[in-house]
Amino acid sequence: MPFLFNRNSIREALKNHPGKARRLLIRQGHERLSEELIEEAKRQGVSYRVLPSEAFAKKCGSPRSHVCLERDDFDYTGQDTFLDRLDSMGPVFLGALDGVQDPQNLGNIARSAACMGVDALILPKDRSCVINDTVANISRGATEFIEVVRVTNLSRYLDALKKRGIFCYGLDERGATAIWEVDLRGPVCLVFGGEEGLRRLTKETCDTLVRIPTNPSFPSLNVATSFALACYEVMKKRL
Repeated sequence: MPFLFNRNSIREALKNHPGKARRLLIRQGHERLSEELIEEAKRQGVSYRVLPSEAFAKKCGSPRSHVCLERDDFDYTGQDTFLDRLDSMGPVFLGALDGVQDPQNLGNIARSAACMGVDALILPKDRSCVINDTVANISRGATEFIEVVRVTNLSRYLDALKKRGIFCYGLDERGATAIWEVDLRGPVCLVFGGEEGLRRLTKETCDTLVRIPTNPSFPSLNVATSFALACYEVMKKRL
């Protein structure tokens, strides 16, 4: 069962998904600092409890935090369920992650996705980080705003998206075309690789590969940074 420690994440979880919250836990002596969260928990009908310092650390597994929210696991959207909804969603903006296994990266990606209006993130079930405590806390509450689809086979799912008129752009530093040179106003899925980059089959499945122009002497960007820059380009084209 996940624990949220970041105050922003706790606040958003209580406001947006109170039905998923189990209990708000407060470290004894920090009740005044947590008044806002306690009041929100009361409004949402979520129970809270003040624990002695040692009991809090033992229960929550964090010696430094002063408040945490015990909640149910993250709800993923089924791959077929999401496909069935696509026709009613208009020009969708999706992000697919191929082999992103670092929760810090996924947390920052989730935050950018919420900020930049990404309709859903697509994660493969294998070789991929899940939405866990670290991701939720790093995202500063963004995981409460985004939809995440877990798929059995990413390349096949990209094929299914393409058959529904969604153009799939793979981000690759060796791509022949700069991202701002392509039309991003229609239904689009941006596909990102982890530290090893996109896998061969994923590259071959994408409609085309695009790059974010960088310094030629050091062209490699962190995936979370690439995601934010590319998503901003989509948002800018759609304004």
